[in-house]
Amino acid sequence: MVALVVLLACAAQGQSAMTAEARDDAIRKGFDFLDERLWRMQDGGSPQKQYSIAITAWASLLAADHEGDVKKLPSRTKELERLRKYLERYVGTVANEYGKSDEKARKRGKPADAGAKGDGGGDGLDGLDFGDLSKPLQYVWPVSMAAHYFAECFARGRDKADAKQGLKDAIAVLEAAQQKNGGWGHDDAARPGMGLPPIKIPKPGGGSEIYPATLLAASNCALSALGVAHARLGTKTPASLAKGIQYFLTAQNENGTFPYDPTQRHTLTGDTSAMAGGLEVARTPAAFFALCCAGARLTGNEVRSAVRAMDDHPESWSEGHGSATMALQFAALASRARGDSAWSLFRRLYLPRILAHQEQNGGFTCIAEAKQPGVTSDTEPLGDLPGMDDWIEQQKVYVTSIHVLILLLDRSRPGAIPPIVLPAETVPEPASGK
Repeated sequence: MVALVVLLACAAQGQSAMTAEARDDAIRKGFDFLDERLWRMQDGGSPQKQYSIAITAWASLLAADHEGDVKKLPSRTKELERLRKYLERYVGTVANEYGKSDEKARKRGKPADAGAKGDGGGDGLDGLDFGDLSKPLQYVWPVSMAAHYFAECFARGRDKADAKQGLKDAIAVLEAAQQKNGGWGHDDAARPGMGLPPIKIPKPGGGSEIYPATLLAASNCALSALGVAHARLGTKTPASLAKGIQYFLTAQNENGTFPYDPTQRHTLTGDTSAMAGGLEVARTPAAFFALCCAGARLTGNEVRSAVRAMDDHPESWSEGHGSATMALQFAALASRARGDSAWSLFRRLYLPRILAHQEQNGGFTCIAEAKQPGVTSDTEPLGDLPGMDDWIEQQKVYVTSIHVLILLLDRSRPGAIPPIVLPAETVPEPASGK
């Protein structure tokens, strides 16, 4: 690890140094940008608005933690109240939908997921109202982040009764949405009316296949959230965590990285930076973080190989698929949980880049270099499609919420995330020998 630290220190040379004043100024501007634009985001379809609200609430909690700074950030009390009420209502709505589904199933005398189409047939997306929040779609992502927010509230003794109810609702949703293999998708497609129906997608070379029922990215969100939620409430050995951990261990690639979904698992070894253009490396810190939050055994070979894969190529942490910024978010959380040395490494490599991507109005753009195929830069236009300017502006709100959270990790320690203290034998020297 010493060699890796030296390598990254050298890599960081030439980048402008980040002072505490510059960091806090960027946080203030970022919050101003969010307060102006967050509530104007589109409600339906994509869960970006709900995800961004949950991240902004989480960041606002950390902003209240001054750690003795002479120059403190402005109070977020008023904004936090609005954010809290929204998240309680949103997560409660999804939990209520599950309750209604269970009641209907009870009256029919059949399991709640009976009758779900599993062949990808039907009308696909036709007929669904993406603006109808009474039928939540793709809710696993924001409910997971809301659970992290509620857990942080609970850990800090802030709105503790409300936070406890929020945690219970989030746990109910995430455990109901957990699929038979232990993982999570965008939502619960197996239960009619609770999410996107099975969808056929084209295969390279012709034909089609069913869109995966579970994804590692969604599972990263859900398992990490369930882990911190159960820890706050003191639940004893919940079966959902054990099932989730096994999902990750079964899906893990031979080289320690994690695939897009379990069907894409491979046994290839060698230089992990070459695996899927580094996309699998970018996904690994989030999987590692989720496993640790869920209580996975830190001395296991699976954790050891994940640590090696992600620590060998930290330059890939910002180069994720689907959302490069989400990959960076989890790399930051994992680094912060691992302690001062790991965080020092992350902050040298990434925080100056984040500050360099802040625009004059306080918003941030995605820092992904996106030089490899499949990397998704969150704020780059998707071709010449109409409405791209409005889409990019919405993307900037999402990216800004995450970047503000990351910057706040530099001045505040989350109270709900468990410290990840890896045994010495679990922290290998880089495989490349650098």
